[in-house]
Amino acid sequence: MTLPGWPAGEQHYGVMERYVALCADLGWGSSGVRPAGGRRFGGAVFGMGSDTRRCGLLVRRRDIGPVNGARGAYPLLALRPRWPAAVAGWPLGVFCVSTSRGDVAITYDDGPHPVQTNRILDVLSEFGAKATFFVMAPLAAAHQEVVRRIVADGHEVGLHGETHRSLLSLTNREVIASLRRSKEQVEDAAGVAVTLFRPPYGHHSLTHGLAVRALGMRMILWSALADDWIDVPAEVVASRAIEGLYPGSILLLHDNRADPETLQPGEFLPTFERSAVLRGILNHLQTEGYRSVTVSELTARHRPVKSVDRRFMDRRAAARTW
Repeated sequence: MTLPGWPAGEQHYGVMERYVALCADLGWGSSGVRPAGGRRFGGAVFGMGSDTRRCGLLVRRRDIGPVNGARGAYPLLALRPRWPAAVAGWPLGVFCVSTSRGDVAITYDDGPHPVQTNRILDVLSEFGAKATFFVMAPLAAAHQEVVRRIVADGHEVGLHGETHRSLLSLTNREVIASLRRSKEQVEDAAGVAVTLFRPPYGHHSLTHGLAVRALGMRMILWSALADDWIDVPAEVVASRAIEGLYPGSILLLHDNRADPETLQPGEFLPTFERSAVLRGILNHLQTEGYRSVTVSELTARHRPVKSVDRRFMDRRAAARTW
């Protein structure tokens, strides 16, 4: 990934620090005085304020995880609560939230699936848990009754795209047109406004992030995943998911696989029961006193944690999925 003012191939100077330095060059921050609780990076100072719940917290990607998340204490690069500073965080996706409370968000990608999604909804209802479903627009139109049930059961519908192609394989014009079409299609199927978007594979650029915001959505990524897109025993998938959970985390699961053409030699499409995976996860959450809520509730109750992850923004790395 190369951004204006970022030397190509520069490895030692971290992506997060370079992004903050760019924000400072554009006037999206303040330099010269260290505010209380603030930190200095790349010549810019970014501190916390009363409006950080709305603006979110900007952190290094490597600081996102159970070590800091379990305490709700991230080493912050929090933007100052001023309008230009808030704009600097607009293109960035939310990975999790900062809290020590046991709130987490379980999310599903690539559906809806007429069988698996309904079984997942049954288990969610049994436990009184909520989830967010990032759906493919054509599948949402084909299985409108499933999408309507998601909404009726009190869950959340987000957009995952028109196809499962990486956004980095498309022109900006193609991305914007696709986002607009697919958002309208999912809203027609769901009967509600769509305000969340998760890009396929997480791949995106800062320009894509701005387009998402301009279309009235927020970009949601994840902090935990279970590698559930290939066939392994259900208990293995559940164990992986549980291992990555901590207060404020966003868990990525799948109720379908939308890119079977990318299977590698020796890999097979999932045959395990996805609702069994969910049951194992919810049993664990219940035992630990955790609560599964929608992404919107999670981010409304706690400060969103944002970052830059070059693995999601590097066209060369992303090319493996094209």
